[in-house]
Amino acid sequence: MARKILRIGLVGVGAAAQVNHIPALRKIEDLELVALCDRDPEKVARVAQKFQIPRHYTRFEELLGNDEIQAIDICTPNFLHAPMAMSALEAGKHVLCERPLARSAEEAAAMVKAAKKNDRLLMCAVQHRFREDAQLLRKFVQNGDLGDIFLAKAGWLRQRTEWDSDEWRRTKRESGGGVVLDLGFQMLDLSLWMMGSPAVESVTASVHRLRKGEVEDSASAFFRLTTGATLTLELTWGLLMEKDFAYVNLFGSGGAALLNPLRIHKGMHGSLVNVTPSPETSRNQYKHSIEAQLGHFADVLRKGTKPMGTAEEILPVMELMDAVYRSAEQGKEVRLA
Repeated sequence: MARKILRIGLVGVGAAAQVNHIPALRKIEDLELVALCDRDPEKVARVAQKFQIPRHYTRFEELLGNDEIQAIDICTPNFLHAPMAMSALEAGKHVLCERPLARSAEEAAAMVKAAKKNDRLLMCAVQHRFREDAQLLRKFVQNGDLGDIFLAKAGWLRQRTEWDSDEWRRTKRESGGGVVLDLGFQMLDLSLWMMGSPAVESVTASVHRLRKGEVEDSASAFFRLTTGATLTLELTWGLLMEKDFAYVNLFGSGGAALLNPLRIHKGMHGSLVNVTPSPETSRNQYKHSIEAQLGHFADVLRKGTKPMGTAEEILPVMELMDAVYRSAEQGKEVRLA
C-alpha cells in the first residue's frame, strides 16, 4: 500500500518560518513542503532556494489554488491570521496557525466557525505544550501527585535587548496587542493546560508602556479559577537583567513544582521528597517542542491522532486575553460568565 504523503504550503517566510517551521517540516517523514508564499518576492525566492522548496508565490490566492496542497502553515503577523486561516479553510485546506491564534476572541470565534463549516482541522501552534518538562509536569498534576493546586504563578520576563525588531509587533492594528498577546498567551495557555484546563471566574489586570508605542510592553494579571485556586501572570519585554526568565510554579496541598528548570517535591510519609524525573536528554527544549508540534499536526492529519491545541480549545484562552485588556482598561476586576 502506498504511504500517504501530506503536502503542505507555508505562508510568511519571516524568522519564525526560517528558524523554526521550515527546518522542522523538512525533518518529518511522509510530509512534503511543496510551496512557500510571501508578499516580498526577493525574500520568498531566496528562502525557497535556500531550503530547496519547489514552488513559491507572492499571492496567497495562488498558494490556495495549488490543488496538491492539503494543509497550510500560517507564520504571518497576527492581523493576517484570521483572514488567511478562513480563506484556507474555505479552500478546503487544513490549517496550523502560529500563536496567538488571532488578535481577539471575536476573530478566533469566526475562525472556529469556519473550520466547523468546512469540516477542516484548525490548530494553533502551542509548541510550549510539547516541551518534555511541561508534559512530565502535567502528568504529575493529573495523577494527583501535587494534591489540590491552590496557587499557580507564571511569567515571562524578556530582556530589553531581545525585543523583536518586527515593526508590526508595535502597531496595534497589526499585532492586536503587545506583550500580553505575545508572551502572555503562551504562558497562560501552558499554565491552565498543565492544571487540567480549569475555568476562570474573574480577571484583574494592569498593563504598562515603558516605551512610546501603541502597545503595552509589560503587564500583570490575577486570575481566580472556579476550582478556588488563583493564578498570577507577569510579563515584560523590558527586563534589565543579565538573562530572561520564564517560569510556571504550581503549589498544591500535596506538593509543589517549578518549571524551567523542572523541580518537583511532594510530601510523602511525613517528609518532603524530591521526585523530579531526569529529562531524557539535554536537547534544545524549544527546538524539540516545535518539531514535536509540527509532527503532531502531521500525525493528526495522516493517522487520525487526537489533536491537541485545536482552535476550539484555544478560544477560551483568547477570551481571557480580551478580559485582561478589558480589566486593564477599566481598572477593575472583570467577571467571566
